[in-house]
Amino acid sequence: MLRSSLRFALLLGLTGAAPAVSAQTTPPAAAQTAPASRPTRPGADQLPLTTYTYRSFVIYDISAGPKPVPAQGVGGTLTLHPDGSYEKHLQLRNNQGPMQFDQRGRFTLSGPDSIRFEYTNGQGQPKTDRGRYRLDAKKRTVELTIKGFPAGNRGVYQLALPPR
Repeated sequence: MLRSSLRFALLLGLTGAAPAVSAQTTPPAAAQTAPASRPTRPGADQLPLTTYTYRSFVIYDISAGPKPVPAQGVGGTLTLHPDGSYEKHLQLRNNQGPMQFDQRGRFTLSGPDSIRFEYTNGQGQPKTDRGRYRLDAKKRTVELTIKGFPAGNRGVYQLALPPR
């Protein structure tokens, strides 16, 4: 039970929100004005600004060992807007039922594969999640890896681009 509770806490940290009503977040005031930075290296690895569909989410929790923990009932969307804002609507399921994580904030792309999400958490504190993305244009998928806490933990999301 304790290990399950710890994984759930890690899950909340990696989704960057609290479930249900308190999950609605807004970007920090300082982050509301700047547009998203585009990757410095244009080409096939450039992340399209569009709406993605969440397909899967796994948690790598170093305290639980090397085997990833898959989240259940994954669904929802992540929208990256040209003005640098984003909207995350992630659905997951646990033993108590479905959970909804809604978040709005600012994102920044840098280098060939880095992404940063800035938002205000459910306690009103500014938060930044950093990670990397890998676009597979042929399969029309994106793997998004977000660094977790403590160091070494991470969440890996699989997202799909919209149909052509």
